[in-house]
Amino acid sequence: MSGATADFVAGTARAIARCPAFAVVEGEPGAGRTWLLDELARREAGECAVVRVRCARRRRPVPLGPVLEALSADLGRWTTVAALLSPLAGVLRPFLPELAGVLPAEPSGSDNRHLVFRALRELLTAQDRTVLLADDADEADEETQDLFRFLADNPSPRLAVVTTSTIRAHWPAPGESWWPPRSGVTARLTLAPLDVDDVVALAGSRELGERVHRRTGGVRGAVHAVLESPRAPVPPAWSAALTARLTEADPGCAAITETAVAFGRPADCAELAKVSELEGDVVDRALLSALDAGFLRDLGRGRYAARSPLVAEVVHAAIPGPRRCRLHGRVARLLAGSSEPDASRIAQHHRVAGELGDWVRWTSEAVDRAVADGKPDEAVRLLEAALRDDGLSRADRENFAVRLSRETAYELIKEPTVRLLRTAVREWPMSKTARGEIRINLGRVLINQSGQIDAGRSEIQLAVADLSDHRALLARGLVTLALPHLGAIPVEENLRWLDQAERASQGIRDVELLAAVTANRMSSRMQVADPGVWQDVGTLPESPRSADVRRQVCRTYINLADAAAWNGYYPVARSYLATARRLIQDEYQPYLEALAAGTDLRLDVAMGLWTTVDSEARDLVERVGEDSSLAGEPLLALGWYHFGRGRRAAALRDFDAAFKLSAGSVPLQASSFAGRAAVQLAGKDLAGARRLVEYGLTNIRRKNNWVWAAELLPLAVRMLIEAHETEAAEALLAEYQEGIAGRDAPLAVAADLFCRGLLARSRPAEAAELFSRSARSYQALPRPQAAAGAEERAGECYAELGEHERLLGALTSAETTYRALDSLADAQRCRRALAAHSPDVPRRGRRGYGKALSPRELEVVGLAAQNLTNRQIAERLFLSARTVEVHLGRALCKLDLPSRAVLSEELLRDRIAGSKTA
Repeated sequence: MSGATADFVAGTARAIARCPAFAVVEGEPGAGRTWLLDELARREAGECAVVRVRCARRRRPVPLGPVLEALSADLGRWTTVAALLSPLAGVLRPFLPELAGVLPAEPSGSDNRHLVFRALRELLTAQDRTVLLADDADEADEETQDLFRFLADNPSPRLAVVTTSTIRAHWPAPGESWWPPRSGVTARLTLAPLDVDDVVALAGSRELGERVHRRTGGVRGAVHAVLESPRAPVPPAWSAALTARLTEADPGCAAITETAVAFGRPADCAELAKVSELEGDVVDRALLSALDAGFLRDLGRGRYAARSPLVAEVVHAAIPGPRRCRLHGRVARLLAGSSEPDASRIAQHHRVAGELGDWVRWTSEAVDRAVADGKPDEAVRLLEAALRDDGLSRADRENFAVRLSRETAYELIKEPTVRLLRTAVREWPMSKTARGEIRINLGRVLINQSGQIDAGRSEIQLAVADLSDHRALLARGLVTLALPHLGAIPVEENLRWLDQAERASQGIRDVELLAAVTANRMSSRMQVADPGVWQDVGTLPESPRSADVRRQVCRTYINLADAAAWNGYYPVARSYLATARRLIQDEYQPYLEALAAGTDLRLDVAMGLWTTVDSEARDLVERVGEDSSLAGEPLLALGWYHFGRGRRAAALRDFDAAFKLSAGSVPLQASSFAGRAAVQLAGKDLAGARRLVEYGLTNIRRKNNWVWAAELLPLAVRMLIEAHETEAAEALLAEYQEGIAGRDAPLAVAADLFCRGLLARSRPAEAAELFSRSARSYQALPRPQAAAGAEERAGECYAELGEHERLLGALTSAETTYRALDSLADAQRCRRALAAHSPDVPRRGRRGYGKALSPRELEVVGLAAQNLTNRQIAERLFLSARTVEVHLGRALCKLDLPSRAVLSEELLRDRIAGSKTA
């Protein structure tokens, strides 16, 4: 029993502890009124006589029947009081023949109603203390209710009465009996529904308790029923009892309840009247009866709904099929006539009504509206639900399947959608054109989002035969295969696909298709670092009117940004992303937004802008799904971020995860190989690092686009040199240089200079010059961490040459960059090298501030003076709440303040000024 429930039982027991007492407990059906009386009976047993009266509505009630039945149920209790009864008690002999041995002789004229009430009161008060517990007193016959009123108006110090009844939503109509009594009641209590914590306590878990509370509305009977039948969709006994109550209700109550449930959402009185076809006062009475019976709840402002989702389920299932169809048909037509019809909801009602033509029509309308409102996820949900419905005709199924495949272009697609499309093309009967288009779109999803390049290419190739007479669709499929980064096939083959797509699109006036072909042609040229691509980029339209063309141009800029970032044009990539976002700033395009966010993160890491990388990368992974290929980019960014911070275990975990998800992207794979190899190399596992680098280079050779090897090559050359395989290192570098010749890729050039410096290491002057040039090239991108690494190598060369000033300059520059990036281990290594070559270099350590506030303490206490909480300060300064607490404590101590409660901006200024004067 939960705390609140136990308190209610205890409160009720206190209300009747001192006789006389007459307590009325009200609650909705199922609220636990019977349970409460059971608890009271258990508490009072042994202390006094307990009489349980169970009332019920009868077609032909027996006057006083419930009370007489209760009194005759336990004959033994009355034998001890026979001598205490006055002759008045004899009037009960005709009513209680079982007590003939206890009751006195029947007096003459004993048919007086008042005498009977007095005699019953005498019998009930013959013992020292009696507790009368009457359940559902509002359902009792009029005579029994009058007896209870008599007991309330004529209390006895030996009698306590507790009656339960249903909360009534209305005053009694003329001719109806009033319950509960208007006088003589000493306590009125309401048994409210269980709150969430009560249900959680009963369920034993927060998750289950919250779910059960939402489903049942906290009604005790429903809660217990659900918890006792956890595997049943609907508790059978509880469902049967509710259905029986609905069947026994008056026709108006049942009709209004069924109508409200059919709506499936809150409905007002006018809507309920129109659909139920009830009129005038009948509607009001029906609503009040349904509220009293616990079928409906009043939401205020004239709106009503089912008492709980569980009640709605049971009532809906109990409505006979033909009537259910009529109700939903009426609801659909009512909603269709509203000023802003909800197409999706209308379609659902038509489907339940069996009106399939209207269902398909309104589903199509709902999909159109979702697309127009920029909600592709909603369009996909609606189409999937329709396609899984057996009532869909072959023609409509084909149409919806094609539409679903089209909606995958800009939405983040989950695996169930992919499976559904695969089932469609393999098992459903449909025309060749429809099957071909679905295969094209399915192939695009597999390639772009699932990373299943081979599977996607197979789907598109299978579509070619079906689409020989539909060049526009054919061109869409071919252009998908054109981007060089996709798959393990050579770049040349991707470009052949592009040529075929351009030939297929010749003479076609579909501007969106032509934009798609243009997008992939430019993206392909940027991915291979074609120097002439810049002129073509300038021809892209700035603000296309067509939404479809605008999305294609947006995709073009995102692809160009991605390729430019791999090539080393970081600011250019940023500007392309900004343009892409401008083009779709008012649209919801989750797929394009995820692509752009991934490239943004990679740029942040490369450019040393690490402040928000951790949080933003994790947010993006959560948004796209940790199993989506789109999660590869943020995981790769996390890997390099952690590696830069010296967290090798975390970096390796992220690199491994990125590698598994990036099978469809050669540059992502190459960067993942480089990251994993860098971690292994830092851990002195040279053999493991070398294997990873060789795998990565094998992929690059197969792809034949060496600009993507810019992160791998320095590691490969370094390991070959350390393994004394200088000739192999020179051959690899020559192969790389040939691969990037004529390409416009600044990152590849910087890596080339660095590798040349490694090979020239035996010639310190030449190596120092090459490393310095490499550092300047990296810094120009900017790629500060790589620049610092090249500076550090140059410093080593200057040390050998004895060029002290240049040594100090290179290592100091490297150390400053590392420290700015929070790469503390790298910074410390440079500091040690400086100290070794120049003992007069001061040791780097924390500055002492004595009684003065440190800069960080000043920041923290300044924000605290503005009444920011520790958590808010932590978020503002990118610290932990615990660190803020430490800084604030030190600051208050230095300022001689007892607590932050006295802190204000004015006081802070005075204290700081005073400390400076002192």
